[in-house]
Amino acid sequence: MVVPLKTIFGDWKPCEFDPFQKWPIPEASALNPLDSLSFVNLSENARVPLLQVGWLGPDTRRDVKNTMVADVFSEILSQKNSKFQTQLVDSGYALNAGLNYITQKFTGPITLQLIPNPAKFKNTFKALQDQINQFDAEDYYSDAQLEIAKIKLSNQEKYGREVTSNYTHSLTFWWCSASQDYYFNYIQEVKKVSREDIQNYVRKYIKGQPCVKGLTLNPGMQKNWNVTDLDALFK
Repeated sequence: MVVPLKTIFGDWKPCEFDPFQKWPIPEASALNPLDSLSFVNLSENARVPLLQVGWLGPDTRRDVKNTMVADVFSEILSQKNSKFQTQLVDSGYALNAGLNYITQKFTGPITLQLIPNPAKFKNTFKALQDQINQFDAEDYYSDAQLEIAKIKLSNQEKYGREVTSNYTHSLTFWWCSASQDYYFNYIQEVKKVSREDIQNYVRKYIKGQPCVKGLTLNPGMQKNWNVTDLDALFK
């Protein structure tokens, strides 16, 4: 038997103050180079090595444009023929690699996840750093890859609006995380993203910026590869 919510909560009185004003969400402190952190996490359950790198990204309050630029850049790197995939995965350095961004009102995280190929473990990290160093290069991706990324993001949004259940969830998410205008104007704003926009985004939030790096291994892997300093693997 389904009990109506009004039966349970109907006698609750509204709060006399705005809880978000009384208890505001704290800002994420900006990182400086000294805040960068790297660590090796040991887990008996690890079957393959797993690397994650995180940066503080843009948010929808102070840098709306770059939240969309971040989506486009991540979509470019996910393409099978991108340099990121061909130089890391197809070359055999990594079993899987990707760069993700989550749009948030309070500091959206940028996360790079990579599964190093155990057969090329020691060289994988230098290969990854080489790719990050090229993120803002003029020829790092083609015009076609840029346009494909925009089309894929636009089609995903259009498709999501065709299913009522998905549409209501998406609308409420963007209403909380950004605004209704952000949601309804997303496709046309994504189409405006340029190569220069992506270069500025990479330089502002990723390349040379403070980050947190973590590598998960099992004790046997750590012993075989003599991993004690994660930063040293990138040099």
